[in-house]
Amino acid sequence: AGAAAAGAMAGAVSVHAPAGFFAQGGGYEYPAFLGFTAAAIGVTGAGRYSLDHATGHVLDRPWVVATAFLGTAVAAAAVVGRRAQARAAAAAGGEEPGDDH
Repeated sequence: AGAAAAGAMAGAVSVHAPAGFFAQGGGYEYPAFLGFTAAAIGVTGAGRYSLDHATGHVLDRPWVVATAFLGTAVAAAAVVGRRAQARAAAAAGGEEPGDDH
């Protein structure tokens, strides 16, 4: 879950990056904070009050964590790459990103 949330926040950071760092101006400060926090939870593992603990740590294996982080990294890279392509195409066509003509 931490890896999935970290990947989602990586996509959110790419959306907010053009506005700068600070959240007051629509920047990526808060999504980055949430992403780093989710990654930390993913790295440290499940605690006493987790689904893994309730199921006897059946899914708490190193390969599951590595697979989750790899999967979210690939998905986040795809989102960021797709956004960059859309921005480049919009700039070439004189449109603003997100215009639906």
